[in-house]
Amino acid sequence: MLLSGAGKLFCGGGDLRSMRAAADRGAYVRQLVDAAHAAVRELAALAKPVVVSVHGPAAGAGLSLLLLSDIVLAAPSASFTTAYTSVGLTPDCGQSWMLPRVIGLRRALDLTLIPRRLSAEEALELGIVSRVVDAESLTAEAHAVAERLAHGPAAALGAARWLLRAGFAEGFAEHLDREADAIARRAASDEAGTLISEFLVPRN
Repeated sequence: MLLSGAGKLFCGGGDLRSMRAAADRGAYVRQLVDAAHAAVRELAALAKPVVVSVHGPAAGAGLSLLLLSDIVLAAPSASFTTAYTSVGLTPDCGQSWMLPRVIGLRRALDLTLIPRRLSAEEALELGIVSRVVDAESLTAEAHAVAERLAHGPAAALGAARWLLRAGFAEGFAEHLDREADAIARRAASDEAGTLISEFLVPRN
């Protein structure tokens, strides 16, 4: 899957004007978040890699989408901010769970409690993005990465994605069992059989 934004922003997060106008702001935001979380659960559970192309600002839930994705390419013009506490809110869309796991608890607390705009290079250094790409090459590069993954061993890539993410939520012994089950299932598949045989063909 390849995600990208349209217009000047990748994703600016929640619509604060609509929140302000709501008769019952708490109920309105809860309805929005419940809908957003349903989408986030689907994204997190995908059995395929997710590539993201970021050309502009990613704030609030926009940043959460990046954290839930697998390979994030950013143009130098991209920027990143947690945003929530600046307007008296708390993180949603999985940001409070993912951000400490991606960049560490201390840095996550710093960026959440004192929100500031990160440049693409700063986000790269922290591990929020995978690589920074020239603006004119961003779309082509993102498509090339997505195409490479799409033509790869899809089931194995999806299972590997799932294993890496599942490791955050369970103990080591339990995770070893998951690894053993997953690799045995993949080894029994036709896909793995074909790729193993191709790998073992002598090369000059």
